[in-house]
Amino acid sequence: MKYPITATFIDEITYDIPSSNWSDDQWRADLDNMKDVGIDTLVIMRGVFYNKCIYPSKIFPTLKKENEDFAGLILNEATKRNMKVYMGLYISNLCWNEGDSRGELKQNKLYVDEVLSRYGDIPSFKGWYIPHETSYNAYSLKETMEGLAKLCKDKTPDKRIIISPFFKSSAFNENFFTPERTVDEWDKIWQNCGKEIDECAFQDGTVSLEEYASYLKAMKGLCNDYNISLWANVETFERDVRNMFYPIPFDVLRRKIEIAEPYVDKMITFEFSHFLSPQSIYPSAKNLNNLYRKYYENLK
Repeated sequence: MKYPITATFIDEITYDIPSSNWSDDQWRADLDNMKDVGIDTLVIMRGVFYNKCIYPSKIFPTLKKENEDFAGLILNEATKRNMKVYMGLYISNLCWNEGDSRGELKQNKLYVDEVLSRYGDIPSFKGWYIPHETSYNAYSLKETMEGLAKLCKDKTPDKRIIISPFFKSSAFNENFFTPERTVDEWDKIWQNCGKEIDECAFQDGTVSLEEYASYLKAMKGLCNDYNISLWANVETFERDVRNMFYPIPFDVLRRKIEIAEPYVDKMITFEFSHFLSPQSIYPSAKNLNNLYRKYYENLK
C-alpha cells in the first residue's frame, strides 16, 4: 500500500481559509491521521504574517496567549511520530510591502534567530519554507529569495529550503507564460540562489490538466540543472466553486496525481487538515479521505 501524497502544508495563520479552532489534542489526532496515510513531512506555511505569530514571541506581535505555542506543539509532536518539519519564515503581507526585500530580510534575521533559540535542538526541525509565493519576478522576488535563502543557509547549513510558486499558465490569465517562458523566468530568479534551494513544489491549481505535464516536464529540466528536487503541490481544494475553497472532487485529485507522478520526487498538499482530513470542518473532506484511502489501498 502506497499513498502518493507524503507531505502537507499546515496553515495555522489562516488567511483565505477558515480557522478550525482545534485544541492541542485535536492537532495531535490530526498528526495521527496524517501518519495513517503516509505523510512524513510537514511544512508550516508562515511563522509570522501580518499581526500573527505561531509562538509567543518577544519580538513580533501575537494574538495568542503567552502559554500557547503552536510551533512547539507541532515540532515536538512531529518528533514523536518521526516526521520532518519545515518552518515557514516571516512574511509581512501578501506582497511583502510592494517588494520591500530589505524589510523582509531585516525581520527574518530576527525571526530566524528567535526560532533557533527556541526550537533549534528539536529533532524534527529539518528545514525552512520561504512563503513569498508568486509565478515570476514580481515584488522583487529575485532579491527577496536570494536574501532569505542565503540567510537560512548561513545560519543553518544543515537545514533544507523549500519554496512553492505557481504557474502563470493560460488558466491563470491572458498574459500567460508558456512552459519555455516559465523556465527562462525561473532561471533568472535562481541565478544567484538556485544552489541554495533544495525543493520546489509548484502549485497545480493555476494550470489546466491538459497543460500540466508540459509545465512539469519543462521545470524538471531546470530543477535538474540546479540540483533542486521537483515536488508537486497537489492542491486538495477546489478553486472554482463560488470563489471559496472546498475539498476537491476525488476524480480530479486522482488525475492530478497521475499527471505529476512521472516528473516529481515527492507530493505535498495544500492542505490536509482542511481538505483531506477525516476530522476536517468540511464534511466532504471526510468523504474525500475515504475515497482516497480506498482507492490507493486497493491499487495494485
